[in-house]
Amino acid sequence: MASGREQSLTAPCPSSQPAAGEGAGAARAAPGEPAQVTLWVKAAQKGDQQAMESLIEHFQDRVWRRARYRLKDHDEAWEVAQEVFIICLRKIRQFRGRSQFWTWLARIVDNQVKNRQNWWRRRRRAQTFSLHELYQGQDEQEVAWDPPDGGPSPHQLAAAREEVEGLERAMGQLTEDHREVLMLRFADGQSYEEIAQTLRVSIGTVKSRINRARRDLRAKMER
Repeated sequence: MASGREQSLTAPCPSSQPAAGEGAGAARAAPGEPAQVTLWVKAAQKGDQQAMESLIEHFQDRVWRRARYRLKDHDEAWEVAQEVFIICLRKIRQFRGRSQFWTWLARIVDNQVKNRQNWWRRRRRAQTFSLHELYQGQDEQEVAWDPPDGGPSPHQLAAAREEVEGLERAMGQLTEDHREVLMLRFADGQSYEEIAQTLRVSIGTVKSRINRARRDLRAKMER
């Protein structure tokens, strides 16, 4: 599977017209949805390839950041982003506009992240082997060990993993409001204005909520 940020996430868009009855259920403008996004969505649902490419260009960084935050891996996040837009291409006519388009797209991201995490768990289980069986019957001096590389030591990796796990535990202890506003700001990369539109609150409320959430998170991390 291809990886790397430099790759295009654009996929060919089918030129077929919506099936009978689909037009009446096409996307409506959800509260706070930018007008241009609504226009792109409606056009893409009718098979407009340029509109679909505009949606991908508009949302691809946000999709990648959300996947990266959860997977902690740049290339894995871009592979998930490619999968997300392929699914978006196939299912965009199912979007009815009951929420903002990003909300619908973010659910696809989260589902693909879970699928990728499950795949890696299954792969690790399949590759688990016994060191005793690996070296059974061999003299210790016959076992060739690879020279150490310049990467992080096991201790450093363990410390980093512990820090990430601690952050995730602390995030899980925040209130839903605080956790959501931090995710929107730092995982999804939304501006204060976008967060205010998403949550339907004022920009002042967004800033205040982010400040309180960061203080709460810092206090939990210190504990």
